[in-house]
Amino acid sequence: MRHRVAAAAAALVLTGLAACTGGGQSADGPPVLAPGSPGESASPASQEQLDAASQGVQHNEADVEYVLMMIEHHSQALTMTDMVEDRVHSDDLAKMADRIASAQGPEIKAMEAWMEENVYAPAEENPNHAGFCANGPEGGHGHGGGGADCPVDLDHSAMPGMADQKELDELRDAEGAEFDRMFVALMTTHHEGAVTMAEEVTEEGKHPVVLRMAEDVIAEQTADINRMDAILDG
Repeated sequence: MRHRVAAAAAALVLTGLAACTGGGQSADGPPVLAPGSPGESASPASQEQLDAASQGVQHNEADVEYVLMMIEHHSQALTMTDMVEDRVHSDDLAKMADRIASAQGPEIKAMEAWMEENVYAPAEENPNHAGFCANGPEGGHGHGGGGADCPVDLDHSAMPGMADQKELDELRDAEGAEFDRMFVALMTTHHEGAVTMAEEVTEEGKHPVVLRMAEDVIAEQTADINRMDAILDG
């Protein structure tokens, strides 16, 4: 299965850019864009986002932790959807898996772009730099957390909803209706974990782009859970 990674995600305009350009829309330039939901075009940023950008809003540790963890979380979802093509029984479930991959691939790109713009960029060039992982994990770019310059120490295995290696191996060995059942069970648990993480950052985070991405995850993955339930029930 090929992941249909939307080109629009690569053009995500982060709040840090708005801060550098003064935020909003100038008389001579285009409007600052906010990321849209997967499959949708970016839309003009809300006034709240522009106000935050113009004030040089900084991220906090909850923002960074969420983005780092969600990159890894989404990556496991793609690992599971990669297994679908040669094993799935239900055509509807195959389409559902393709939908998940098409959404989460671009979301990973957007989160990596946010980290690059707001966390890994040199402090003197980054109005939102708050001292988190200034040189990237282990002194280089990536998304593992930790490192001498990074106070965010993450344990990816403790993230809610993550499948363990035994579960992934069993899914890889399954076929047909049994694969469908296992895939829905694992992906539902996985999505529920993502929703839990997103709900937590909406309470503890502060950066408007991160909060918007978390709200998208809550809406998108809750809808996916309902669709997967309907596929099995049908």
